[in-house]
Amino acid sequence: MNRKLKMITNTALFVAVIAVISQIAIPMPSLVPITLQTFAICLCGYFLGIKNGGCAALVYVLLGAMGAPVFSSFQGGFSVILGHGGGFIMGFIPLALMCGISKKRPLAILLGCLGILICHLTGIIWYMVITKNPFVPSFILVSLPYIFKDIALCILSYFVAEKLKTRIKK
Repeated sequence: MNRKLKMITNTALFVAVIAVISQIAIPMPSLVPITLQTFAICLCGYFLGIKNGGCAALVYVLLGAMGAPVFSSFQGGFSVILGHGGGFIMGFIPLALMCGISKKRPLAILLGCLGILICHLTGIIWYMVITKNPFVPSFILVSLPYIFKDIALCILSYFVAEKLKTRIKK
């Protein structure tokens, strides 16, 4: 198969993977659900690399913004991005980019975890804007309950991506 066609196909496939995995959601009182989206975004970045991983995350966000029900709980539309969890959704793009920067294990995992922190920071800041809450209460509500799960999922996604790459080469 043509290399360019293969990358386009893989990128489209990962947009679909993100959309499907995003539906696994547990509602929370903060209106920011517990999801596996970060796992899917990190997997996408680690597997596809910086360019195509970032592209897949961007396409996912744009599809959702245009109304496709790809966000958690089958939501879609620009209003979701403007809602309580919108900062996290926008943070998925730099997260995928950070995961895709390096192929070397310790650095890739470190950059992925840094991407998680960037994603959480954008989520906290957006939540602060929406709710007019200060930083610390916003952090406690929308980041603290999720950050350790997201870091663990980021690390797990690195190893899953490596395993997938090995399997596909065979």
